[in-house]
Order: sequence, then C-alpha cells, then structure tokens
Amino acid sequence: MPQQRIEALRLPKPLQGQIDDLVRALNAASTKEDLEREGAMEIAFILGLETAKRLRPADIEALYMIFDDAVQERISQLAE
Repeated sequence: MPQQRIEALRLPKPLQGQIDDLVRALNAASTKEDLEREGAMEIAFILGLETAKRLRPADIEALYMIFDDAVQERISQLAE
C-alpha cells in the first residue's frame, strides 16, 4: 500500500495533502494510459520537490520508488 509507505516518511502536512491527492488519482485511474499519465504527473511533482530542495534526498528517492511501485502494481492489476 503506497499510503502506508508514504505516511512512514513523516512528510510536512502541506505536502502530505498534495501527495494524498496524487495517490487518490492513481487509485482512480482505470486504464493503462490513465495510469501512465498519473505516473508522469507524480514524477513531475516529485521532481519539483527535489529541485526546490523541499525534502531530504532520501525522502525524494523513497517517493520515486513508492510511486513507481504503485503504478506498476496498478498496471498489473488492470492486466488481470
């Protein structure tokens, strides 16, 4: 579950809300194309955080992995 992994990072509350929105959108995606689009939006969001140095590098890396794993899991669920 990406939400549990994200909560373990203990991100600042304003960022947590934005990331929760991304997780909800990912969970609502119903086609592979939607999932890929959501994944690209998540990567762009995380890249923005990284560029602005709003989080520690370890948290940035964790977010990239969490969202990548979540996208791949949802794609495999759609294929079933």
